[in-house]
Amino acid sequence: MKPIIGLTMYDIDKKLDINNAYLHSIEQAGGIPICIPNATEDTVEALLSVVDGLLLIGGEDLDPFLFGEEPHQKIGRVVHERDVSDLLLMEHAFDKQMPILGVCRGAQVMNVAFGGTIIQDIPSQVENAIGHKQLSKRGALAHSVEVLTPKFKEIFGDDSFRVNTFHHQSVGKLGKRLVVSAIAKDGVIEGIEHESHPYCVSVQWHPEELAPLGDVYAQRLFRSFVEACEK
Repeated sequence: MKPIIGLTMYDIDKKLDINNAYLHSIEQAGGIPICIPNATEDTVEALLSVVDGLLLIGGEDLDPFLFGEEPHQKIGRVVHERDVSDLLLMEHAFDKQMPILGVCRGAQVMNVAFGGTIIQDIPSQVENAIGHKQLSKRGALAHSVEVLTPKFKEIFGDDSFRVNTFHHQSVGKLGKRLVVSAIAKDGVIEGIEHESHPYCVSVQWHPEELAPLGDVYAQRLFRSFVEACEK
């Protein structure tokens, strides 16, 4: 039986929403995607009981209060209910040893869940930063990432490759027992993993936009995630 993957959603103007590219990428990799509404303490266990893995999708900025900072003047829209939900889902899924994949905001959620911080605005807070918010189509490649860990090398099968990029924030101080798995040329963290969990992995780019277009690295990531959910 194909594994069932739970995906978080955007919370916009009293509506929950998701980019179909996430669904297509999971289906292409052999999984069955289902969308998870915002969780609470009362519902998080029930929601996770029906899935084999958790995908934390991209979206809004995280409230800096969650990592002990005041908001930077360049911070974007924050949604308290989604922040609470994503962190609850992340923490409970981790405790269950459930496979977890974070994308963009999902990487930041993962880091904050383990006590890490967020760089709130790369252009103003990272010296000599390259462009991390491309204006070209979402399926276009923008910059390279360097792979640093054996786990990421196993997933991607390469030491370096190009990705798309649509973020102005990134992982800052690493959370407890997290490892930097990939970086950009300017040192911005592009991938993280937990050192002891079987599959707790995040990337800062948007592989869901690339996998349906045939990008082998994005496809390898989703396939590795779905395979972890099959076990």
